[in-house]
Amino acid sequence: MRDRRALAARLAPAALLALLAAAWLVPSAPGLDLAGESDAPEAWDAALDALPARGIVLVAFDPDLGTYAEIRPTVRAALADLFTRDHRLALVSLTPEGRALALAEMARLDRGEANPRRWIDLGFVPGSEAAIVEIARSVRLPAGSAGEIVGRLRDGGSDAIDGILVVGGNELGPRSWVEQYLPRAGDRPLLAVAPTVLLPELLPYVETGQVDALLGTPGDGAAYRASAALGRLDQLADAAPPRSLPVLAGLVVAIAVIGSGLVRRAVPIRRRGNERGDEG
Repeated sequence: MRDRRALAARLAPAALLALLAAAWLVPSAPGLDLAGESDAPEAWDAALDALPARGIVLVAFDPDLGTYAEIRPTVRAALADLFTRDHRLALVSLTPEGRALALAEMARLDRGEANPRRWIDLGFVPGSEAAIVEIARSVRLPAGSAGEIVGRLRDGGSDAIDGILVVGGNELGPRSWVEQYLPRAGDRPLLAVAPTVLLPELLPYVETGQVDALLGTPGDGAAYRASAALGRLDQLADAAPPRSLPVLAGLVVAIAVIGSGLVRRAVPIRRRGNERGDEG
C-alpha cells in the first residue's frame, strides 16, 4: 500500500503537467467561452465617461506574481482604453512585486505606440497602506521630471487626480485604496481590476458605490475586452486572449492540489484524536 502511495505521489506532478499540456493543445470548446453576459463593461464605460477630458488617472499598480496572469490581458486592455480616451496616466507601485510587474508593463508601453507625454512613472513608494495615506496628502514627483502631467500634479497635488485605477493583488488591493485614500482625498471614480480571489471582499464596495467599476472575474475581463474599442492602440492589448480550456484545467489542478493538502492535514489530526480516545 505504501509503495502504491509513493508511486502515485511521484507520478502526480507529471500527470498534472500532462493535463495542462493537453488542455493547451486542444482547441477551445464553444461551450467554455469566457466572454458572456456581464454588466461589468457597462459600469466600466460609465465610470470612464464620468472623467473630465484629458483627465489624470492614478494607476495604482500592485498585482502579485501568483495571480497577475489571470488579470494581465484585462489590465493591458484597460491601459489601452485610457490612452484611446485621451486620458493621462500616472503609475505608482507600493509593493516590490507590483513595482517589478509595473516596470515590465511600462517597458511594453515604450515598445508600443503609447505617447510618452501622456503617462508618467511615479516610481515605488514603500509603506503599503501608509504610502496610500501619503499619496492622498501629496504626490511625490520624480526628480527632474517635466511635462504636462508633472505640471498639473505639481500645481494641484492630489486634487489634480481625476480618477483611480487600482490593479490589485493579494497583498494590496482596491479595498485599501477605498479605506485609506478616498476618505482623505475626496470622492472620485475608482475602478479596479483584481483576481477572482478578491471578489468576496470587493463586492460590498461595489454595492455601496465606493468602487465604481470592477473587473474581478475572467468572464468580466473577457466581456470587457470584447467590447473595448481600442482602434490603432489595439496592439497595446494582448494579441491572443487566454483560452478557456487551459484556464479551466488550471482551476481544476489548483483545487485538486489544495484539496489533497487539506486531506493530508486532516488525516493526522483525526488519527491523533483517535489515539487520545483509545488512551482514555
